[in-house]
Amino acid sequence: MSTATPAVPPISVVIPAYNEERRVGATVAAARAIPDVAEVIAVDDGSHDRTAEEAVKAGATVIRAPHRGKAAALRRGVARATGGLVILLDADLGESARNAHALAEPVRTGRADMTIAVLPAPRKRGGFGIALRTARACLWLLTGRVFVAPLSGQRCMTAGLARALPWGRGFGAEVAATTDAAALGARIEETPADLSHASTGRTLAGFAHRARQFWAVVATCAPRALYPIGPTAQPAPLRRLVLAVGAWVILVAVALRLHLWLGIGVAAAAAAIGAITVSMAVNQLAGVSRPNYLGHRIAAAGGVGFPMGPIAASGIAAAGGLHQGGIFVLTAIGAAVMAITGLADDVYGSREVSGLRGHIGSLARGRITTGIIKAVAGVTVGLVAGWFLAAGNVPVALLNAAVIALSTNFVNLLDVRPGRAIKGFLLLAAIAVATDRYALWAVGPIGAVALAFAPLDFGGRAMMGDAGANALGVAAGIALAAVMPLWGKLVLAAALVGIHLYSERRSLGEAVERSRALRWLDRLGRPEQYAP
Repeated sequence: MSTATPAVPPISVVIPAYNEERRVGATVAAARAIPDVAEVIAVDDGSHDRTAEEAVKAGATVIRAPHRGKAAALRRGVARATGGLVILLDADLGESARNAHALAEPVRTGRADMTIAVLPAPRKRGGFGIALRTARACLWLLTGRVFVAPLSGQRCMTAGLARALPWGRGFGAEVAATTDAAALGARIEETPADLSHASTGRTLAGFAHRARQFWAVVATCAPRALYPIGPTAQPAPLRRLVLAVGAWVILVAVALRLHLWLGIGVAAAAAAIGAITVSMAVNQLAGVSRPNYLGHRIAAAGGVGFPMGPIAASGIAAAGGLHQGGIFVLTAIGAAVMAITGLADDVYGSREVSGLRGHIGSLARGRITTGIIKAVAGVTVGLVAGWFLAAGNVPVALLNAAVIALSTNFVNLLDVRPGRAIKGFLLLAAIAVATDRYALWAVGPIGAVALAFAPLDFGGRAMMGDAGANALGVAAGIALAAVMPLWGKLVLAAALVGIHLYSERRSLGEAVERSRALRWLDRLGRPEQYAP
């Protein structure tokens, strides 16, 4: 009886290249000689020389692209690769590229999901190692491991892992790949490989290159260290959540000892850190996650901590005897109530029932949905806040309640794509502040937290959910009710009623896609995904 030999997965080699006409041909030819290599893909990142022509001549499949940096080139190449394993090589390796076969063996045998090449010590001294040591320290902070070659671009990984990585930006691609692969639970191994770069030395061009690399490393690591959830939408380890909570507590303690106005600013910063940390902690403990519009499962109630902004501001204002403290407290209470009811909808709400008509229909059949509970809470908050702002004038109080409730649900309606709800909140907040700067007291603290959360939201790494959208909407509604004249509230309420009636019959998303201006505004701020 014969034993079948396990199939060896074909290898795709991806080579990002920018103005490398002198060495890319030799690199491509050597890469083609690696055992089991099925294709060599060279991504010409907007070169001004004959890089693409030389790569084609050497036998590579060339992808021509505008100059967007190394990470974008890698993203394009990986998307085009068809092999079961992917080897990444820099374009300046020349003949030494044939030795990259050493990287494939640990991945092929299943010992590792990603290998990183550790190159021999260069004969010619380069820089002072600042970028290298910075990358090493950042990766230790983010992964708990010390890497010998954190900046090495010569790697091998499974095709599935390569396509799952966001790849960061520019020269931060390597650090981003290591951090994000670790977050996904990949096994990473450093492997000696006899590869050699064209050394830049201690020249002006060399120092300029390493300076760009240093800043790319910092720009890549900073958001991954500050935010308790990374680009792969995987929550951070508990130790980083504890550190973030500690930073929040320290900032609050400092804020209490500062001048009133400066203290409110520090409190807003503290609230931003605390809000995001609390939101992610709630998601981790409760396991609140949901597929987004692209089908990626991400944290679904990231906005539950948004009320910490106005809560922190109201505390500092009360300690300083600020007369605007009333609007802080009103916004804090309203945002907290709506965040809690929104969280209930995020956790227990049914996606089968949507729209006001759907929830009313369920109520008529004797079923109380979380949507109905949220609507009742919105109307109640609107009535209480509207009465407070109207100083006992019943018709104005009712109009205020309508503006607050409609604003709350308007922002909630927009929360179906990354960034839409925050943009809707900013639109309402801008109208309020343009009417009277007093509105800043209502929208400023929670707006600061929302902007701090924006990179997670815009990047599709976490949803604010109904918890965040409702909190933002009620704050904007309170601001509008507090400062707009009577005729302005009537016009705004009529416009919001029209939008709600439209949304009951047709999709707001389709309306956005039909308008070039709205489509541009909708996509503004989202990370660009480069097509292969």
